[in-house]
Amino acid sequence: MELRAEARQSAAVPARVTKAESRVDIEQRRTSRVFVSPENEQLVSKCLKDAQLRIAEHYKIELSGCETPQFLLYKPGDFYKAHRDKSDSPNTPQYIKDRRLSVVIFLSTEGAEPGGYTGGSLMIYLVPSDEAGRKVVFPLPGKEGQLVAFPSALKHEVEPVRSGERYSIVSWYF
Repeated sequence: MELRAEARQSAAVPARVTKAESRVDIEQRRTSRVFVSPENEQLVSKCLKDAQLRIAEHYKIELSGCETPQFLLYKPGDFYKAHRDKSDSPNTPQYIKDRRLSVVIFLSTEGAEPGGYTGGSLMIYLVPSDEAGRKVVFPLPGKEGQLVAFPSALKHEVEPVRSGERYSIVSWYF
């Protein structure tokens, strides 16, 4: 995929936990932000805008826009511990409070095939726990080209990558 090839050639910088605090926390999130040309970033933004109505209809909510997409690279050992993309806590930046849906677009496939990676599954916590108090988690292995949207208030994580490189794009509808 062209976007993955371009991202692979990009400089990588540690991904921050939040923009407002400009904070890198490698105990919570160990991944890198990579970059593509402005033209390709605009192309992805347009695709997200084009998908917005269908996604809003699916979730039966109104959406007014989308944050600028971020291109991410997870190398072996990289992860993002369980977290939510939306919070209404008083000290939370407004852009995080405004998030309605989180979006992940996979640029590589989980699996041992060439260009793939192992580990690194997106784990979405569907409910706090089942009747026995166990966590209920929906594992979502990545597939190149797949777009996944889910409520930003849902807890989720990216398991540690065991081998290969996991490329993805993330954004948030508000």
